[in-house]
Amino acid sequence: MNSLVSVIIPTYKRSNYILRAIKSVLNQTYKNIEIIVIDDNEVDDEFSKITQNILKKLIDSKQIIYIKHTTNKGISAARNTGIKMASGDYIAFLDDDDEFVPNKTELQLKIFNNSENDVGLVYGAYLQIDDDNLDKELIVLPKIKNDVHSILGLNYIGPPSMVMCTKLAVKKTGEFDESLNHKEDIDYYFRLSEYYRVSYTKEVIMRYHVHSGAASRNDAERLTIMLRYLDKHKQKMIEPKIRWSELQERLGELYRLNNKKKEAFNAFFLAYIKRPLRLKILAKMILSLY
Repeated sequence: MNSLVSVIIPTYKRSNYILRAIKSVLNQTYKNIEIIVIDDNEVDDEFSKITQNILKKLIDSKQIIYIKHTTNKGISAARNTGIKMASGDYIAFLDDDDEFVPNKTELQLKIFNNSENDVGLVYGAYLQIDDDNLDKELIVLPKIKNDVHSILGLNYIGPPSMVMCTKLAVKKTGEFDESLNHKEDIDYYFRLSEYYRVSYTKEVIMRYHVHSGAASRNDAERLTIMLRYLDKHKQKMIEPKIRWSELQERLGELYRLNNKKKEAFNAFFLAYIKRPLRLKILAKMILSLY
């Protein structure tokens, strides 16, 4: 079986990393891959010009499919553009500052080929690298598999750069939510898991880079998006109790960071009554008053 795999790489203000990401795909042991790069930089700004110049040889030689957005639309919209262009039977995602290990595609396809048709997503272990402190390298192992729909709320799968999906699962799940440029990944995993099972390999398949230039969001934006995410999925995520407790605990933490003491207390209270044996929530609830 020589299925085509589409790898979608959005890029925004990371012209210094994009070539490394693309080379990690070109160096895959499995070769039947199309690489779709979505340039999400503003037209004719510095990053756009540098990115196009860096990628010119790859574009001219047709080693990559290059798509230029006219304005910055965000990570979700960029992935959606890539999905629309993808011809593969399988779709993988790669952020522009991350890297595939050479046998990533081969390992994931092997799992798909040895699984039932209801497996729609395969992920794996990844190496987390702090580019500002290389002594902080950490291998993060996969945690959940099979029917994970009742578990997912927080992100127990990991970065999108690790994920490969069947084209059928992507079609069924639909597009990334463009109103969620944060939590768009777990939102997608949750929606996909309603129809498909999840599997993983325990081998490291991706290098996830953490660095000072990584995308960051302020606490107010994180809170806004968390509330939007919870409002979207409340009816489906409120049970089981442990999941809703986890989400309310995280919401309480975000309220605290935004100095919203009353809201933080209420969120921690809801988290605690759902999971009274977790005394850390009680401590957070008390501390939120000060």
